[in-house]
Amino acid sequence: MELYTKQFGLVLKNARMDKKLTQAELAEILDISLSYLKDLEGYRNNPSLEMFVRIMRYFNLSADMVVYPEKEVDNSTRSQLERLLTQCDDGQLRVLLATAEALLSLTPEGSSSDSSENHTDSGETPAKPE
Repeated sequence: MELYTKQFGLVLKNARMDKKLTQAELAEILDISLSYLKDLEGYRNNPSLEMFVRIMRYFNLSADMVVYPEKEVDNSTRSQLERLLTQCDDGQLRVLLATAEALLSLTPEGSSSDSSENHTDSGETPAKPE
């Protein structure tokens, strides 16, 4: 279990630092003691399953990062979006679906949505070539 303790501590510390949170801030958010959080990050303690899930969900992380540390973690935009979608209720999902459909309807077929040529600073829809 020591491998998981170390890997979890690394994942937790990196996630906290990525969000620019201090240990004290994160301990307050998670409603745990600062010393317990320091023990988790310092590989001196394992979280309960409930705490593990709470932390992974708070940071929107996959448990694979801890359980399979040798695997390449997919942090692509698509994967991040898929993880976030699991936290949405039906109303939020409908809003996201409508937004995605609206964005796709503005993108001319066959062109990349990342292309700056497809967007204008004025917020107007670019004219489609004839």
